[in-house]
Order: sequence, then C-alpha cells, then structure tokens
Amino acid sequence: MNQKQLDQKRSWITGKFIVGIDPAKDKHQACIIDSNGNLVGKSFSFHRDAFGFHEQLWFKLKRYLNPDFINPEHLIFAVEASIDFWQTLVDYLLRLHYQVVIVSPLTTKNSRALPGHDFSRTDPKDARLVAESAFRGHYHRYINYSDQIKALKTLSLTYNKLRKDLSRNQLRLRSMLNRIFPEFLSNLSLDTETAHFLLSKYLHPKDFLDLDVADIVPKMLRVSNQQHGIETLRNLQEAAQTSIGIPRDEYEIISDRLTVDSWLTLINTHKQQLKIISTQLIELAKQTPYFDIIVSIKGIADLNAALFIAEVKDLDLYHHYKQIQKLAGTNLRLCVSGKSRGRFKINKIGNNRLRWIIYLMTQETIKYIPEVRIKYLKRQIKHSSRTRSIIACSSQLLQLIMALIKANRHYEFLPENQSLMWQLEYHYDKVKKNRNRNKITPTYIPASI
Repeated sequence: MNQKQLDQKRSWITGKFIVGIDPAKDKHQACIIDSNGNLVGKSFSFHRDAFGFHEQLWFKLKRYLNPDFINPEHLIFAVEASIDFWQTLVDYLLRLHYQVVIVSPLTTKNSRALPGHDFSRTDPKDARLVAESAFRGHYHRYINYSDQIKALKTLSLTYNKLRKDLSRNQLRLRSMLNRIFPEFLSNLSLDTETAHFLLSKYLHPKDFLDLDVADIVPKMLRVSNQQHGIETLRNLQEAAQTSIGIPRDEYEIISDRLTVDSWLTLINTHKQQLKIISTQLIELAKQTPYFDIIVSIKGIADLNAALFIAEVKDLDLYHHYKQIQKLAGTNLRLCVSGKSRGRFKINKIGNNRLRWIIYLMTQETIKYIPEVRIKYLKRQIKHSSRTRSIIACSSQLLQLIMALIKANRHYEFLPENQSLMWQLEYHYDKVKKNRNRNKITPTYIPASI
C-alpha cells in the first residue's frame, strides 16, 4: 500500500468514533476510540444473539457516547474478519446503514507486541487493536456485492470443499489397496470408472482369481467405453497370483469390504455433487460480462473461468493486475536492505483457492497463448524449473485478462508475438537437447573397489 492510499483511508475516518469489535463464538468484545485515537470508556462485550445485537450493543454504546453521535454519520464499526463469527454482525450493521471496515486477523496478531512489548492476547486488547488499526488506515472497506456474486462465492467454496473431500477419500481407498492388493494400482488408474466398478465387486487377490471372466468382460467393456477388457483382467489375475498383499482372515475380509464400499459411495457422491455445482457455477458466471472475455483465451476452461470470477468477485473494482496477485498471494516478498538482496519468493499470504485457480489457468495457457508462453520459454531457456516458471508466468496471464476486461474485447492472436514465440521454441528445443546430452549417467562401481 502506497502513502497516497493510506492517506485516503485515514481521511475517510477522520473526525469519527471507531468501534473496534473482536468477534467470538458466544460474545463479541468491543472498544471505542475517538477521532484522536484515545480510548473512550471501557471495553465491553455483548452476546452473539438477537438480544446482544438489538439491546446490549446500543445500550453500552449510549453509556460512553452522546446519543447524538450514535448514527452512521459519526460512527464507524471496525470488525476483525475472524472465521465466520463476524458475518452476521456485519450484515446487521449494514442493514442499519452503518459504515463497516474489515481488519485482517494478521494485522491484529502483528500489532499485539506494540503496546508495551507485551505479546499477551486478551479480548479487550484485541478489540482495541482492531480499532487502532482502523484508525491508522490498516483496513479494507466492506463491499456488499450483488446476490449473483454472493451465490458464485458460496458455490466456489462448496466446490473446493467437496474437491478436497473427494481427494481425501481417494487417498483412503488407495491406502487400503496398498495393504490388500497393491498390484491393482499398477494395472488400473484408481480414478477411473472401471477401477470403481471392479472394486465394488472384487477386492482381494483371491476374488480376482475366482471371478467369471466371460460374465465380467462385457460389463467391463461397457463401463470403460471399450478401453479395458479381457487383457486387463488377465493382467490383474496374473498379478493376483503373486500379490504381496497382506493375507486377510474371514473377519478382516468383511471389514475391508465394508470400508471400501464406504469410500466408493462417498467418492461417487462427491463426483455427482461436483458435477451439479460446477454446472450451476458456469451458468451463473455466464451472466457476468467477464465470462466470455476470459474463456476467449485458449486454455481457460469454462469451470476455471467461473471459479476465477467467483473468487475475484467484481473485476471492475480492480485497476491493476497486481491487485489480483496480492489477493491470491502470488506477489513477490521482497528482501532488500542497502546493497544486499535476499531471495525473492511469492508471498503466499492470500486466497489459496484463487492461487490454485490461477496456477491451473496458467498451466494450460502457456501451451497456446504467445504472450504467456514467451515468458515461459525465456525462463526455461535460462533455468529449467517448470513449476516456478508457471508461477512467474501467471502475472502475464493476469495482465492479459485485465487488459481485455478494460478494453471489453475478446482475445486475438498477434502475428508479431507468434513469430517471436516460434524463434524461442526453436532455441528452447536446442537447449533441451544439450541438457539431455550433458546429463551425467551414474556409473556402476563394484563393491570390491
């Protein structure tokens, strides 16, 4: 944040009383400071329920403030964005037309040592720190987005939670197979419908040795769209004969069957729900003016574009692509003092979901979009590190998206960029061949030497 932005934030709250609120599960803690940053009265708490919002809060405010100052013109509420406890309070204050600013919990945490070099943590102290942080301009103004944007955000959160749950259950299923029949994983991908179909009927090596091939092959061909048939089954049976899986007794076989059925049911349920939510996400995103522009960039799928819009919300509020970088936490953390320069790393303090989406979009666009691939090739020619190069190229993609949004037009290929990209492609191919040629092959040294 530059000094101009900080001065604007400070001037916006000048001459007003600030009520700092530290949200909690049962009781919110509040503290009032005046326009000079001085404490007004004592810190107080009010319950997180209808009585606390409608009665306690205003009764205690009137104890320390003149009733003429308890109105939206003279009073600002600064609320720490702590988990989900703050949202109901902010919504209530907005309906009363009060101005609300949001203070990051990270700001509160890093401010605890300022008063008296004391790292202690108490609710009254945190409430005052929230108010003082807002007074110094370290806050974000709360924006009440449209119902469409709120719905997109909710669906995006749900999608990511279901995606994580799906990944966990797939790992649990894989862990079970690594104990029972590890060779299964070498013959079939666990994420396929064919694998789930077979595991729903057969699990242990003995089950695969005793299965009826003539009966299962037609069903297997139908499930796999002709990708797996009798050859796959024969490979599984050969692997079952020499399997290193742990032998199971009667009771363990029953427990294994129930466990695997549970994981398979949860995996199928999560996949169905992800499909429903992704469809609705795309439908809502298509109603925004940004969707068609973003998907015009080859490599950005409809779902990724919808998730990107859901996380950044209103793209018209951003004036520079670096604002989105900072939101995602992909901006650089500088380490410079005098003539010394430390290693620059990405910040990683931001929206993890947005950072993941930007990475996926960049991973695909480096294959097709010259503006993004040129930077990728330049980095790879200098030093081969695919993951770091993708992260570095995300800034080019965000810059391109913001330029298209501001110009309100779809993406078009530029011939001059294509010619430069082809030159770099030729040079990169030569560099890769030289690197492969210069790789040192490990030499076997007999133990007797």
